[in-house]
Amino acid sequence: MFKALRRLHGQNLESRGLHDMTEAFQSFVTRARFFSIGKLRRTWSHSAAEFIKYRRLLPMLLADGEAFDGGETDDFDASIAFQHASRDDKKIVVSNISSRVTQSQLQSFFSQYGKITSCILPREEKKTSVFGTLPKHSRNCGTATITFKKAEHAERAKAASPEELKFYDQVMVVSAYVSKKRGGKGLVLSDDIGSREDTPLSRASSTQSLASGSEQQFNIAGMPDKVLKRVISFLPIHETIRLERVNKKFMEESIKSWELVNHVILARETAFSKQRPMRTSHLQAILSRAGVHLRSLDLSGVVHLLDDRRALKVIATCCPNLVELDISGTHAQAEALEELGESLTHLEQLSYRGMETTGDKAFYFLLKNCGHSLKFVDLRNAKRLHGRSFRLFGSQLESLYLDGSSKIDEMAFEDLCTSCGGLKELRINECYKITDENLSMIARRMEDLSILTLCGDGFKHLTPAGLIHISHMKNITELALDYNTLVNDEILISISAGLPLLSSLSLANAGDDSSITAEGVSAVRNLKELTQLDVSSLAAVNSKVMQQLSILKKLEILQLRNCTYLGDEGVRAMLKMPNLRHVDLSGSILVSNDSIQEFIKAFPSGPKLPPITLVVGGTAADASKLSVRGSRVVVDFSDYSTIVAMQTSQSSGSKFAIGSASDGEDCSDDEFEALTAQRSFYIDAVCGRRRFTYHRRRKAC
Repeated sequence: MFKALRRLHGQNLESRGLHDMTEAFQSFVTRARFFSIGKLRRTWSHSAAEFIKYRRLLPMLLADGEAFDGGETDDFDASIAFQHASRDDKKIVVSNISSRVTQSQLQSFFSQYGKITSCILPREEKKTSVFGTLPKHSRNCGTATITFKKAEHAERAKAASPEELKFYDQVMVVSAYVSKKRGGKGLVLSDDIGSREDTPLSRASSTQSLASGSEQQFNIAGMPDKVLKRVISFLPIHETIRLERVNKKFMEESIKSWELVNHVILARETAFSKQRPMRTSHLQAILSRAGVHLRSLDLSGVVHLLDDRRALKVIATCCPNLVELDISGTHAQAEALEELGESLTHLEQLSYRGMETTGDKAFYFLLKNCGHSLKFVDLRNAKRLHGRSFRLFGSQLESLYLDGSSKIDEMAFEDLCTSCGGLKELRINECYKITDENLSMIARRMEDLSILTLCGDGFKHLTPAGLIHISHMKNITELALDYNTLVNDEILISISAGLPLLSSLSLANAGDDSSITAEGVSAVRNLKELTQLDVSSLAAVNSKVMQQLSILKKLEILQLRNCTYLGDEGVRAMLKMPNLRHVDLSGSILVSNDSIQEFIKAFPSGPKLPPITLVVGGTAADASKLSVRGSRVVVDFSDYSTIVAMQTSQSSGSKFAIGSASDGEDCSDDEFEALTAQRSFYIDAVCGRRRFTYHRRRKAC
C-alpha cells in the first residue's frame, strides 16, 4: 500500500497535479508506520483521516485509462465497516413514545431485555408565549435511541411483540439503528466486490466534481417524478419551499407535493423560534401553496408576530376547505373573525384556547356563520366569555371544552341544553356559575352525554342535592369531580348505583374528611366496568377499603397519591386485580418494601404480557432492597405527591395525568403553604397527634 501511494505521489509531482502534497504525504507515511507496519490499525487517527483524503483523490492522481486496484485498501475499509457494524448492532431506535414517558421510565422499561449502557430521549425545544397559554415544560420528541451492552439484547428487543411494547396506552415501535456516518467522511463502504470491478476508477475530467467518490453515488435527479414528490412531502415546510430554487424539475415536484399535505402544525416547524418568529409573510407563503389542499391547520404554540387581521384574511382566502382549525393565541377584532367564519363553510372542529382578553362579541362573530356545523369546540380559559354565542351551536355539536371559562352564566347553559341535545362530551371545570337547575336540565336534555368533568372548588351556586342529578345520566362512561368540595357519601353511592356504564372515575382531592368516608369510597365496587380510578388524597382510603375494591377485575389504572392511611395490606389486596397496568402510590407513607416486593413477584414476565408501572416515590420503599428480575413490573421512584393544584389546561380531563409538567419547578407561596399543611397532616397521621388534640378538645368542653 505504501509503494502504491509513493508511486501515485510521484506521478502527481511529474504531471504537476492539483497540489504539492510532499509534506502532507510524508506526515501520513510517518504516522501510518508508527501505528502499524504494513497495515493500518483499526482506529480513527489523524493518519486514517489523511488516508481517506488520499483515497478520494486517487481517481485524479491516476493517469488516463489506468485503473486502481481497490483491494489495496480493503483492510482499512473492512476495519471501518466492522467497527460501525458492531457498534450499531447494539443500538435500537424506539418511536411512537408517549409524551408522558420520561427517560428513566423508558430505560427501566427496556431493561427487561438486557443491560442498557445509554438511553437518549430528546425533548422538544422550549417555547414561550406572551399569552401564557403554553406548558412550562417541553415534551419528549417521541423517538429515543437505546444502546445495549450486548447485540443479542438489542435483537431481543427488536423481536418483542406489540403487546410487550405497549406503554401508557401506546404501542412503541422498535427498529434497527442506522448510523448517519457509514465508512467515514462522505465515504460509503460496500462489500460488493463485483460493483468495484464494473466501475473501475480512472482519472476524472475537469468537468467532474472533486467530491465524486470511489463508489457509484445515488442520483436523486434520476428519481421518478411520483417518488420524488412523495419524498418531498415528508420534508419540513421551509425545506420544501427552498427546493423550488434547485431546478425546474424540483420546483414542479415541490409544488405538486403540497397535494399530499392535508395537516399542518406550525408549532413543530423548527424554522420559527424566539429569534425568528413567524410573520404574516411566512404564513402567506405557506398557505398560498398548501391552503387549497389543507384539511387541518394548527397555529397554536408557534412563536409569531402576526398582523392578526391580515393573518386571518390569508387563512380565509387560501384555505376554503378547512375542516379543523386551531387559532389559539391569535388575537383579532370581531370583524376579522366574522370574515373568517363566513369563508370556512366546511369547518367541523374549532379551537380558540387561552383567549383571556377576548370578549363575548368576538366569539359571537366567529361562530355566527359556522357554529351550526361544528362538531368539536375548544374554548378553554376564555375568561371574558359569557356564553351568548352558545345559541349559535347546532345539534351536530358533540364535544365542548369550557375549562376555566368562569364567567359562563346560567343562561348560557340553558341555551346549550336547548340547541345541543346531541352533545356527547362536556368539560366545564371551574365554570363556577352553573346551578342545580342547569345540571338537572343537562341530565334531562343531553341523553347521549358520555363524558362529563366538573372539577373545581368554587361552585357557589351548586349544592350536593344538585350534584346528585349526575346519577341520572345513564350513558356516562367518564366522570371527573376532582377538587369538588360538594362530593359526599350520598353522591358516591348514587353514582355507583345509577351509572352502570362508568369506566373512568376521578375523585382526587374531592370533598373533605367528614363528607367522604370509607362507606362512600367502598360503594365504588359496584361499578363493574370501571377501568380507571383516581382517589388521591382521600383520607377515607385505607387497607380495608382497598380489600373491598379488589373485586374490580377490569381496573387498569389506579391512582392512590397521598393516601396516608393506606398500608401494606391494601397493596396486597391489589394482587387480585389481574388487569392492572399503572398504580401510583406516591406519598402513601405507610407502604413499605414488603408489600411492594410481593406486588412485583405476583406479576411475572411473559411473552405477551404488558408491563405494569408501579410508582413508589414518597413511600417507605428502599430502592436498594427491591428486585424486579423476572417480573413485568416497572418500578418508578418519582414522587408525584406534591401535585396539589388542579390543571385545567390538560387536553383530556378524563384521562388521568401520570406525572406532571410542573415536576421540579419551584412552588409559589400558596403552593408552599399547601405543602406545609399536607406535611403536617402526614405527621399527625403517623404520630397520632390529631387524635390527641381531639381528646383535649373534648376535655376542655
